[in-house]
Amino acid sequence: MRAVILAVLLGLNMFSHAVIVSDLYQVRISVTDQSEESRQTAIQEALLQVVVKVSGQRDNAQNEQVLGAAAAAERYIRSFRYIRDDSETGLRLEVDFAANLIDQLLRSGQLPVWGKSRPLVLVWLGVEDNLQRIRVTPAVDVWHSAMESAANERGIPLLWPAYDLEDDVALPVESLWGMFKADILQASQRYMADATLAGRLTPDGQGGWQFRGFLQHKGDNLELTASAEEHAVVLRQVADQVASFMAARYAVLNDGTSGGYQLIIDGVADFHAYQNILTYLKANVAINDVKIISVNGQTLTLELDLAAEWNQVWTTLALDKRLLPTEQESIYHWRH
Repeated sequence: MRAVILAVLLGLNMFSHAVIVSDLYQVRISVTDQSEESRQTAIQEALLQVVVKVSGQRDNAQNEQVLGAAAAAERYIRSFRYIRDDSETGLRLEVDFAANLIDQLLRSGQLPVWGKSRPLVLVWLGVEDNLQRIRVTPAVDVWHSAMESAANERGIPLLWPAYDLEDDVALPVESLWGMFKADILQASQRYMADATLAGRLTPDGQGGWQFRGFLQHKGDNLELTASAEEHAVVLRQVADQVASFMAARYAVLNDGTSGGYQLIIDGVADFHAYQNILTYLKANVAINDVKIISVNGQTLTLELDLAAEWNQVWTTLALDKRLLPTEQESIYHWRH
């Protein structure tokens, strides 16, 4: 997963959008060599990591069903390959898991599934480095890479500020360091992200690191704190907290008891839109099946087999802003 390109997002006009995490079922594990023993151990570890990434909660890796599956982890993969890079480890095993098999595993263990459509998180990160307070940008590689890696492990799409003249005026480093929430949220408005993450990473005086900050999403606020000997571990702790917070809202536990829901969609201008709607709904983890009841002009009536209560299903759909509510209950407008 890469940082989202700012220019593309600024072209979304008045709407913010969730981001499709294309590598949600992909995990990279450091390995010492390409032996079978090393590969099998790495694949087992990768399965536990992908469970955390897809479900949103780290504790889910200790589920009895998941631990049993880890012993035969190769059954769940689509492909794997070795990658050499310039990191200290140098050699990584990239494992692509079969999405349907991982989803089935989670459901069999009565665990939630957090779909590929995820909130875009704007990051304002300050770091005290060599007694200097700096704002982290993609150009500040060591800190930026650590935050990106931590977020990628949990399937969290990030957006970094431009830190141009407008940002310098709206949020100087002193305001970020002071965690002035009103200033941070005001400066965030131009980016139209789904959530704002702000914090500062500082030495703890004992050779380690500590983080203080907050996450705000749709009016809900989460205070963030973390500490560890290594800064990368601290940022992973932060990513854990963010992912758990988001998964509590968007991950769906399919209990098989929710039943059907009739959905009416207008603005279906042509056959292409009709196909897009069906594809979009069937791809949502909160919807088991979609059946067509009727097509009347630009109005499409569907029967949905839901994996959860409609209120939670709508929460996952509303994030994408493809369906917009109307004044009439159960009638939604398709946004092209």
